[in-house]
Amino acid sequence: MRKSQKVALSGLLTAFAAVMVMISNIMPAGMYTFPAAAGVIVYILSFIVGRSYGWASFGAVALLSFFLCADKEAALSFILFFGYYPMIKQALERIPVRFLAYLPKLAIFNAAAVSVYFLMLWVFALPADTFEFFGINMPLIFLLLLNFIFLLYDYAITVFMKAYQQKIYNFVTKVKRKF
Repeated sequence: MRKSQKVALSGLLTAFAAVMVMISNIMPAGMYTFPAAAGVIVYILSFIVGRSYGWASFGAVALLSFFLCADKEAALSFILFFGYYPMIKQALERIPVRFLAYLPKLAIFNAAAVSVYFLMLWVFALPADTFEFFGINMPLIFLLLLNFIFLLYDYAITVFMKAYQQKIYNFVTKVKRKF
């Protein structure tokens, strides 16, 4: 792939990922779904074009989403976790013992989740009673639920990327060779 093609593809996928993060403004139910999808798009870019382009795309989407996205929680979740996690996931999965590979993954996720929580409280002045339900403080329960959802997300990324590499990428490569 020529450098001009790499830059063009990077620009298109970066714009698409930025739009995915900003869609959470329109659909609040996608506050975590759209940043997660944007992170997968950035990972696909790094797989096709190279890691340096993937990290540059992550930086561009992070800046665009932070300054242009009205939903700061979605922007912060992309910046602090969903944007870079799919790219570092491969390195973490090289740990030979599968159980030990989940420890740094969970540590990174929990650090990001707690960071988003405290940034929303202290920097963006979200009232603390927002996280109460019938007088019960929910952040710890929410964090436990998020850990379970994270494990599902991690598995879903693995399945999606295997399917992408085996079917879509190989098909596109074969078609491209014919032309």
